[in-house]
Amino acid sequence: MPLTSSFETQTAAVLAGPGDLQLTSRICPTPAAGEVLVKISTVGICGSDTAYFHGTAAYAINAPFVMGHEASGTIAALGDGVSGLALDTAVALIPSLSCGTCEQCSGGFDNLCPHTRYLGSAAVNPHRDGALQEYLPVPASHVLALPNGFTLAEGALLEPMAVALHAARKTNVAGTSVLVVGGGAIGQLTALAAKTLGAATVTVSDVSERRARTAVEHGADTALTTTELKDQLSKGTRFDVVFDASGHPAGVETALMAARPGTGRVVLVGNLPAGAGLPVKYISRAESWVTSTLRFAGGLAPALDFLNEHKLDISWLVEQTVPFHKIVEVFEAPAADDSPLKVHIQLS
Repeated sequence: MPLTSSFETQTAAVLAGPGDLQLTSRICPTPAAGEVLVKISTVGICGSDTAYFHGTAAYAINAPFVMGHEASGTIAALGDGVSGLALDTAVALIPSLSCGTCEQCSGGFDNLCPHTRYLGSAAVNPHRDGALQEYLPVPASHVLALPNGFTLAEGALLEPMAVALHAARKTNVAGTSVLVVGGGAIGQLTALAAKTLGAATVTVSDVSERRARTAVEHGADTALTTTELKDQLSKGTRFDVVFDASGHPAGVETALMAARPGTGRVVLVGNLPAGAGLPVKYISRAESWVTSTLRFAGGLAPALDFLNEHKLDISWLVEQTVPFHKIVEVFEAPAADDSPLKVHIQLS
């Protein structure tokens, strides 16, 4: 018999549709065979979460579901057959549940598995509930034990770190001039990863001067506002490798314009709004090499190993921590160009 939680009910943040987020009481789940029950501690708010709330996501909400995929917690119960994990172990949740047997999974591209069920995602039907609830059962294979000294808040940052590292490793950045368009959380981490991987120079551009400067405080070489970058491009400045982490059509256009003609490489990291087009004229004019990334492959261990190997601290990324009972206020807050880089919701 599995060890189960002593609580009968729990609180979950349920999104019924755009703008309709409510804290709801639910039956507390128990882990099935091969699963662990995680007592959720910290959940990071991602741009995809806010897109669901504001109705701009690429996927429609067909039924109420729970968002949240950047998460950490402690093991509260073990399902039958689970070994190698102990109660109260601090873990980060690996949000991508792929099939493990298809051509993509077998080839090391589990992030491209057509059967993926991502935590807190409406991309599949039925939607897969995420971590914005007090307790969540997940396969035991989809938690990563955190080392001693690694906080639960840092554990909730491993998912965006994995996204950024996957992007930075998409092409060789060593010895190159790198531009990161968009100084949000993913842009900051992409800049950090690129510099750590040996980029000669890293420039970060954002509509917010503060965000761009923050990147320089943590390893980037140059900060430019969007206006300053456009001025530089008008004078002929170009970059070897360009990452778009803005998730905005204007940012993508700028990224494509900024690539060095003939040899420039562009990696599209940000998620564009539904229906956004790609200005291919800039690609054809420069014969740029353009690719994109989808989340990350290989789980969260590469991100954790990268941080440990290079002794990197990314806790500075969290600029606001909000208690769970105030989560609706976070999503209802007016959008701002200078909003916190990363907001964490504290559940326990």
